[in-house]
Amino acid sequence: MRLACTGVRISVLRIASAVLSVAVLASGCSGSGAGASGTGGRITVAVVPGIDTAPLSVAVQDGLFSQHGLNVTVKDYQSLDAEFQALTSGQAQIAAGDYTAFFYEQATGHASLRLIADGYDAAPNSVAILALPGSGITTPQKLQDLPEGVGTPSAPLTQMIPSSTAVVPYSIQTLAAEEVLQNDGVSPSSVNWKPMQPQDMIGALRSGQVKAILATEPYILEAEEQLGAVEVLDASSGVTSGLPLSGYFSLASYANASPSAVQAFQAALDQAQSDCAQRGPVQTVLPQLTGMRTGEAALVTLGTYPSSLNVNEVQRVATLMYDSGMISNPINVSALTSG
Repeated sequence: MRLACTGVRISVLRIASAVLSVAVLASGCSGSGAGASGTGGRITVAVVPGIDTAPLSVAVQDGLFSQHGLNVTVKDYQSLDAEFQALTSGQAQIAAGDYTAFFYEQATGHASLRLIADGYDAAPNSVAILALPGSGITTPQKLQDLPEGVGTPSAPLTQMIPSSTAVVPYSIQTLAAEEVLQNDGVSPSSVNWKPMQPQDMIGALRSGQVKAILATEPYILEAEEQLGAVEVLDASSGVTSGLPLSGYFSLASYANASPSAVQAFQAALDQAQSDCAQRGPVQTVLPQLTGMRTGEAALVTLGTYPSSLNVNEVQRVATLMYDSGMISNPINVSALTSG
């Protein structure tokens, strides 16, 4: 298999700065104060806002970082590409997001990263392929060779399918879905993935532009409520049950230079993630993170927010990436958690 990056690549070190120009939503800043220098107890965290970063917002809202002597600013970005640019340029000291993107950076030698915390893990039905009722697509086998394809969120990393012009937009969601499809006897190469913006998938399914979508919350709930969509495949089951989806990373150089700040950040985030074992704190921040209504926040299927880092669990992601051919160099997750 051959790997390629389309569009904006996922490392500022691999592409000219003119091509890396990405819009940043600076208006999404929140926190207990400014400070992008990362000196002392000042940390800027780069995120693409979503359900996975709910505990981070809870920690800011409840003053947990300040209780641990930190002045934390959370900055919102439109994409992981923009997050990487912020991280590698020193505008942010920590970034949160999809494990596959961060591990790809590490495996290809384009960044030396440190895993700070596990952010969000899958739960049953938290990652799913959905189709319209009456479409006839009722089993994973029905997903094969659909001309219209299966909508999936766009990703900067793509994998070329041998003897084909098709590509797989690789994210943690497509990686998980392909593993479950294989277990169901469906060749991943037989699925015609159609990358698109997550917010466009509901409309594409409604219009017939695609016959199914691979979605996470809140789009699963939206598809069910608006279209009566039904689940064809639970991508967080079997081999991918409880699979870690996103985490928090820093550059290794920052973690080595600021161990006390990193430890304080971990302690505050662990406390927030423990608090988010109950839905209440999560529901209070989901409307601002996802745009969903308060009533919808009470209905979405949530994954889990680990209150500590289980290296063996996160290693599952790196191993799946290597076994699938997504990366050619294996990653030892344990080595990313220590100097």
